[in-house]
Amino acid sequence: MAIYSLHHESIGKGTQDRPYTAAAHIRYIARRRACSLLIGERMPAKAAAAQSWLRQQEADDRKNARICDKILLALPRELNAQQRAALVRSFAEAVTKGRASWLAAFHDRGNDRHNPHCHLVIRDRDPVDGKRVSMMSERGSTERLRLLWEEHANRALSVAGRGERIDRRTLQAQGVERLPTIHEGLSSREMVAKGRRIRSRPVNVRNGPGARARERVVDYGRFDQGRSRPAYNSHLRETQSDYWAAIDADRIARQWATEDRQRTEGTAMAKKERGLLGRLEEASRNFLNDPDKKVKAGRDAPAVDVSETRPDGTERWSRRRQTPDEQRQMSLGEAIYKKGVRPLTEKAASFSQKLAQDRNAAKDADRQQHDKAAMLERWKREREKDKERGR
Repeated sequence: MAIYSLHHESIGKGTQDRPYTAAAHIRYIARRRACSLLIGERMPAKAAAAQSWLRQQEADDRKNARICDKILLALPRELNAQQRAALVRSFAEAVTKGRASWLAAFHDRGNDRHNPHCHLVIRDRDPVDGKRVSMMSERGSTERLRLLWEEHANRALSVAGRGERIDRRTLQAQGVERLPTIHEGLSSREMVAKGRRIRSRPVNVRNGPGARARERVVDYGRFDQGRSRPAYNSHLRETQSDYWAAIDADRIARQWATEDRQRTEGTAMAKKERGLLGRLEEASRNFLNDPDKKVKAGRDAPAVDVSETRPDGTERWSRRRQTPDEQRQMSLGEAIYKKGVRPLTEKAASFSQKLAQDRNAAKDADRQQHDKAAMLERWKREREKDKERGR
């Protein structure tokens, strides 16, 4: 599923921890075990040459200059590698207006094969005249980048014939009633998959440039309450709407499965009927045409009641012995009933019972749907009352 993620940071000559941090960042994003493709414009597109070029640019900058901007982009998994490269190239050219230098490193293999992303480095200077192009240091530049990436990514998905879209807006602006999830990461997912227990502890986190203190202590145990990142996200997703949506999806899946089973059983039953009737027809021909079929004669033959109509219109009943042909016909009827009619009747009764059970299940599902709607409406009213009390 396509997700929206854009992280924007800058590297300044006066705010970096040590000189040539920008060149070290290029060495990191261009490492061979992670980077599958490296492209750029108006600067070297090779890792070593790009590092040397950026070192020279930093040496020529003034002491408080911004060396470069770092942009981390989550790439749509619905696009292939060529489409992703074209998407990033169009976005970078739009940001730099075809004048500033940029370099993009694609990570989509190894541990990142299920999490394709791109590290984009932009040097916001025109190599010809040295002037700024994108105004990346101005207020609102990050929001402009977010809007531009949303437009380019959705356009690429549309061109590829995909129906997925990304949205930069907050969940509240989208009308989704839940808190935003947090980044899980590969290590936390692996720990949950292996069944390892998560232990949260305080961690020292470095503050940004301009902060009063160099570091701060973050007590993660107070935030996650001993839960892992995947467990925390799963808890956030379990809202009333998500709960009832899951019930609806399960009900629809069960209904489809029931319909498929009914069609399958009906088809199989029809095949059995055709095959059984064909076998009975063949058996009846063999039965009636078999001259060696043993029949009882004389006094040993079974008796049968027969009726005859008199000339005056009255009916007279008498009892006589069955003829050999009549005995064969009677034996055939008993065979057909035992081997064909009774099994088919039992099968039809079982099938009718299943249909009745499915109809009752459908009625119960409709009743649950009605109860769900009433509960959801009551829950919304309570939420509105809580909001009014909070005011």
